[in-house]
Amino acid sequence: MNDSACARHIAVLLALCVGVTACGDDSGSAETDASTGTTGAATSRATDEPGSATQSTQPTQGSVGTGTTDTVTGSGSVDDTGTDSGAGTDTGAVVPSEFVVQLQAQPGIRGEQRVNFAVPLPQGQLNDATQVTLHNQGEALAVGLRGLSSYPDGSLRSVQVQLDIDVGDGLSLDVSIGGADGTSTLDLVPVAETLIVEDGTEGPRVWALLPAEWLSGSGVAGPLLPISEFSPAAMTAWGGVCDYETHGTDSFLPQADTRGPWLYDRGTVMARGYAVTGALDPLRSAYRESSLYRSTLTGSGADTGIGVPDANDDLKYHYVQNLAIHYRLTGDERFAEGAVNVALKAAALWPSPGYAGGADFWTERHAGFALLAYVSAATVADDPEPFLVLADEAVAAYVDVQETYPEGFVETESRCFAHHADAHGEGYGYFGCSPWMSAILADALQAYVTERPGPGGDLAQDAIVKLGRSIAESGLDDSGKPYYWMGVDTPSDEVDSYNEHWGEPAYVVAMAAYYAQDGGADLLATAQALTQGMADNGTAPHIRSFNWQCRSAIATPYFMAR
Repeated sequence: MNDSACARHIAVLLALCVGVTACGDDSGSAETDASTGTTGAATSRATDEPGSATQSTQPTQGSVGTGTTDTVTGSGSVDDTGTDSGAGTDTGAVVPSEFVVQLQAQPGIRGEQRVNFAVPLPQGQLNDATQVTLHNQGEALAVGLRGLSSYPDGSLRSVQVQLDIDVGDGLSLDVSIGGADGTSTLDLVPVAETLIVEDGTEGPRVWALLPAEWLSGSGVAGPLLPISEFSPAAMTAWGGVCDYETHGTDSFLPQADTRGPWLYDRGTVMARGYAVTGALDPLRSAYRESSLYRSTLTGSGADTGIGVPDANDDLKYHYVQNLAIHYRLTGDERFAEGAVNVALKAAALWPSPGYAGGADFWTERHAGFALLAYVSAATVADDPEPFLVLADEAVAAYVDVQETYPEGFVETESRCFAHHADAHGEGYGYFGCSPWMSAILADALQAYVTERPGPGGDLAQDAIVKLGRSIAESGLDDSGKPYYWMGVDTPSDEVDSYNEHWGEPAYVVAMAAYYAQDGGADLLATAQALTQGMADNGTAPHIRSFNWQCRSAIATPYFMAR
């Protein structure tokens, strides 16, 4: 990065350190009507308006058509799965206006309890938090409600719900979104008061399970399909590798004294598992491990410390996405605050997102987690704009890498984020990129497209297509298996001796097919072949392998289906 760009980055970072906070204090008093205890539409955490800028083509995570009354039945099935009007333009699965939430008390918890959870929403679904109602066998329940941050259009990203109820051996409640105002008479209490232990590492006293169709359609964990809608090959591939029980918190904790098992943001891995399955195992792990990650944070701003062993100055262990997701699923303000602080620390660790060539340090993994930090923090900060500016700067720098290196490479439509192997800490001796690490950067670019429609989003979208095309055309060996490291403008490549990196290239190529202006039929065929390769050969022999394979690539079926 040149001196002026670096100076701009530092100026933004300084402004963030003194001016950006998370909203509220988790006291339940913010924006609460004094007479009812009801919280209405929240003050926007994300009020950047797209204005008249051209909209980028992007997944719309369950956008709701005008006047739809589709419902989720007791089994959680969606009555309407959306429409497809051409490459990259379908509306996604239509999120209905009703679903069933399953309440389950933890062992030893009996009697009436204060239950806390939040309902994540797709953009445009709801503007008034009081229009969420709960019924038990037809009887309206008294609840406390609060809107949790807003999309750029002002609609709510999520609504926090609290109620007092005895769930016995388990209870199903009907949740309705929109329509008449609910019966809202409860004052909210701090989320910590609803947990087994205050820091959340043992989870809530009562679990609230939302159906996969709602969770996936809301976009709370990114663009996903419920596993019931996976193709047979995708079901075999990710259903086989992503074993959330085997690789859950009980397996993680005995290894947590070393940093390797923390890699790839396990809170997000598990939250995405919950979003596609609606199951308790991944929810339990997501809740506990995001709570563990947050509870070990120290300091604030650029001085924030993380509790991952020996990783306080290593960007690839600074995770914001899981904290933002947890906030949207619980309303716990401590996680919004943590997200802002970890993002500020990430910015301090990644002051120059560009690449100067040669051995100048740069990897797709670091680039991706930095961008994810900025975009995720923007969804929960009082003022998202400074974080979005950091994201703008990062995307511009990444695209410059993509368009510049290696110098003299003349291809224009098929380009990865090439950098010399020396920059990656590898001894291969030539320019190239990592097909599997590219998934983390593609994940971040897609999140940016969603949050930053307009010219910036268009730029990122084009970068995704070029990246996916380069992997499809140059990143696979003669058998169709991805290389571990693909050379650029050289006949050299590095063969992958294992079968643990089929899914990540499939994800990038499927996303490229989704965004491709020509319909991406060739890219889609490659993504399908890679998915079949994962179904036939994929394995996750240890917890890190599970983490990287089930973090980003679990979204592949979404992009292939569209």
